[in-house]
Amino acid sequence: MEETRTHGPAVVWAGPDDAPVVVVLDPAGVGLHGDLPASWRPLAEHLRVMWCRLPASDGSWREVDEALSGFAARGARVHLVAGAGAGSEVGDLIRRHEGVIGSAQTFAAPVPLGHPEVVLEVVRELLDHDVTPEAEREPARPGTTSLIGDAASALRHSLTQLFDGLKRG
Repeated sequence: MEETRTHGPAVVWAGPDDAPVVVVLDPAGVGLHGDLPASWRPLAEHLRVMWCRLPASDGSWREVDEALSGFAARGARVHLVAGAGAGSEVGDLIRRHEGVIGSAQTFAAPVPLGHPEVVLEVVRELLDHDVTPEAEREPARPGTTSLIGDAASALRHSLTQLFDGLKRG
């Protein structure tokens, strides 16, 4: 099992370069073929996702540090998602990059980070951080929407199709 988890790329990137960023720290090593889990792909239409396969390389944490430093240099805010098996390194990472990590979520085992429920929880958290109190909100320009709101809509649509397909057998 360990050999399967370590095979493949240490980091999988998806989504537009200029989109809001989600960094996923995956201790299970999902994505060994260089693709995001299917449940995350609709989000990658609207978000930049960096999926870090921690068992794949001893240098995975270094790559995460370098990427977070790059995001800080361009002024991007990052949402961090971690599997509980990532350990205490997650806390250290957050402390080292507190200026760039705007929010973080940790998910306990045995739920894999590719599970649709995890994706829904991530979307809920992102939506919570995307909402500005009405008094502080600028008037919306016609035709503008929230990127995160778009991602949530895309995910809901995709999951609805998936569940409908499963029901039909």
